[in-house]
Amino acid sequence: MVIKFFKSKNCPDCPKAEINVNDVLSELKITENVEVYDISTNDGLIEALNNMVMASPALVLENKILDKSVLLDKNKLKALIQERNERHKRFD
Repeated sequence: MVIKFFKSKNCPDCPKAEINVNDVLSELKITENVEVYDISTNDGLIEALNNMVMASPALVLENKILDKSVLLDKNKLKALIQERNERHKRFD
């Protein structure tokens, strides 16, 4: 499962969102690495545009974009990651 987290240095919600993502992955025992991109950099911005990410924080999970409304709500985030992980396991 491909997991990409997008943040920026001036984003007030990014630190909390990143903590939530790491906590949920740990709780669900998902061991895939999270690719972290800073959209304040050229490389991060290019990756964000390639993934259709228009704001930070954002998480791309198997080509689905999760925005801050999900990332800042740990219960929503956990439910969506769990659903995607179960779907991913069925198709492996």
